[in-house]
Amino acid sequence: MLRWKIAVLVGVAIAISYLDRQTLPVAVNAIAKDIPLSNVQFSTLQSAFLFSYAFMYAGGGKLSDALGTRLGFTVIMIFWSLACASHALALSFGMLAVSRFLLGMGEGGGFPAATRAVAEWFPAQDRASAMGIINAGTSVGAVIAPPLIAFTLGFANWRWIFLISGALGLLWTAWWRRSYFVPEAHADQANRREMLGEGA
Repeated sequence: MLRWKIAVLVGVAIAISYLDRQTLPVAVNAIAKDIPLSNVQFSTLQSAFLFSYAFMYAGGGKLSDALGTRLGFTVIMIFWSLACASHALALSFGMLAVSRFLLGMGEGGGFPAATRAVAEWFPAQDRASAMGIINAGTSVGAVIAPPLIAFTLGFANWRWIFLISGALGLLWTAWWRRSYFVPEAHADQANRREMLGEGA
């Protein structure tokens, strides 16, 4: 049914977000060959991400409410994908910190947008199941990050990891724009039930 495909679509976005946030911790040894990082600096990079991430939970939700789910998630994903890719341009700790902060800002809007999509497409009795599918993306992203990064480092510079991760987000955005739409508010109840699969 279409609504479950929407859940998978959003779950993939969450998986990408967890892949993006794992890039620096997994590749830190390779990065340190070009940009030496002390333990304190590495902790600062992690804190920069988490601080902006937590702050943007509220801001990202407000953005999705203002722009609507389709456009809001589009803006959020493009922003965090470009922020992820920007790590590849870093020449110093300070540049990495800025990229990390921007990545947290973008990803902080992911779950609020996902929740809004579920509210639009799922009746109350199915929303927990839909969120379960979406939340599974957190584990998928975390699991695929280490082997993907190790594979990339086998033949390319660490900067390519961030470029590839950012590109995945932009590809997802094209998929999102093609696949997601808000159920028509003016559809009659029978058509709405058929569209959402509530009678199946």
